[in-house]
Amino acid sequence: MSRIGTVARPLPGFPANFPVRKDGRRPWRYRIVSLLSRIVLRLWFGHQLRFEGLEHVPLTGPLLVVCNHLSNIDPFIFGGFAPGTMFCMSKRELFTNRVIAWILSGCNCYPVDRGAADRWALRTSLNLLADRGRLLVFVEGTRATKPGMRRVEAGIGFLARRSKAQLLPVAVWGTERALARGHRIPKRVPVTVRWGLPFDATSAAGGRPDDQEMADQIARRIAELLPEEYRGAYS
Repeated sequence: MSRIGTVARPLPGFPANFPVRKDGRRPWRYRIVSLLSRIVLRLWFGHQLRFEGLEHVPLTGPLLVVCNHLSNIDPFIFGGFAPGTMFCMSKRELFTNRVIAWILSGCNCYPVDRGAADRWALRTSLNLLADRGRLLVFVEGTRATKPGMRRVEAGIGFLARRSKAQLLPVAVWGTERALARGHRIPKRVPVTVRWGLPFDATSAAGGRPDDQEMADQIARRIAELLPEEYRGAYS
C-alpha cells in the first residue's frame, strides 16, 4: 500500500505520512486497541452483543463498509470485531490531543473536516481504496439523535462512483440505548450488528445516477437490514 501524503493542516501527534503501515497489515496500536475493545465489550455485554452475517465480510478490497451510526460505541465494535484491516474517517475534533491523534492514526483512523469540503480526506479515501483498502464510513456523517436513519449526504455516493469499490452494508442497533448522548457509563442492553451482502452501487442504482441518488440507494441497503423503527428516512 502506498503512502498517502501529508495531512492538509498538520495535527500534533498525527504522522507526517499516512497510513502508518503500507503493507495492508494492522499496526501494533490497532492490534492493542482492537484486543482491548473486544475484551471490554464482551465482558460488559456478554451474549447480548450479537453479530449476524460475519461470513459475508470480504477480507480484501477495494471495499466500502457502510453503516448507520447511533452511538460512540459503534467504532469500538468495528475495531474490536470486524475481521481484517480497516480504515476509518473520524471527525477532526478527535485529533486535537497529541496522544489521542497518535493512537487514532495507529488504528488507521484519519481526520475529516465535517464543516467543509475536505479535499485531503477525500483524496486519502480514494487512494486507500485504489490500493485495495477497506474503508468504514458511517453514512449519516454523525450520530443520529434518536433511532431512525437521517437522509445521508452525497459524499458516500461520490466515493462509491469514483472508486468503483464494492459496498458492504452493515446495520447496528441497540447502541443508542447502551450509551446515549451525554452519558459516559454504558448500560447492559441487547446490541445487534447485522452484516449484509456485498453489492456494486452503480449496477444497483441503475442508469447513471447522481451522487445523491447513489447515496440514497446505499442507505436503503443499510435500512433493509434494520428493524422498521430504525429506518427513519428510508422506511
